[in-house]
Amino acid sequence: MLGWLKPNRTRQERALAMYAQMAMATRPPYAATASPREDPDSLVGEAVFHSAPVHEVLMKLAYGIAPQRPLKEAAEDALAAMSAVVVMRPSWIAYCDARFGLAPEATDALSETSRQWGDGDTARAWPRFAQAKPAVITATGRIAELRSSLVEVCGYEFKEWVGQTA
Repeated sequence: MLGWLKPNRTRQERALAMYAQMAMATRPPYAATASPREDPDSLVGEAVFHSAPVHEVLMKLAYGIAPQRPLKEAAEDALAAMSAVVVMRPSWIAYCDARFGLAPEATDALSETSRQWGDGDTARAWPRFAQAKPAVITATGRIAELRSSLVEVCGYEFKEWVGQTA
């Protein structure tokens, strides 16, 4: 069927799927092309830091899709897994603020970088690390499953576009 003949609901769902692909492709470690680290535990802090924007896009996706669509279940599973991670974000931010002597309201590049890219020792010293690591592993797995469903809806993987210039 020609694209302009499809119902608005399908176009809206495809737009949500494309937006979700873009948001996840630009947020490590949820991106399909996550960069390798010497210490994989450093990804825990990065994942918790990026959990808020990913959680927001998953909410839009899960609630914007019709219940009978196959993508709905994958989106809801990813949202549930990400919800377990996003509740730890305030704790991670407060921990980084205390560890690096940052002002809680600071949004400058140094403060944001310190919160986002901690090393493995910093992540392991966080009191909620033991709870966060399995939650991040689960969320990352569910997002990988969701990404394959998004490819079916959109017809391409967004990671192919990441890094390309016009």
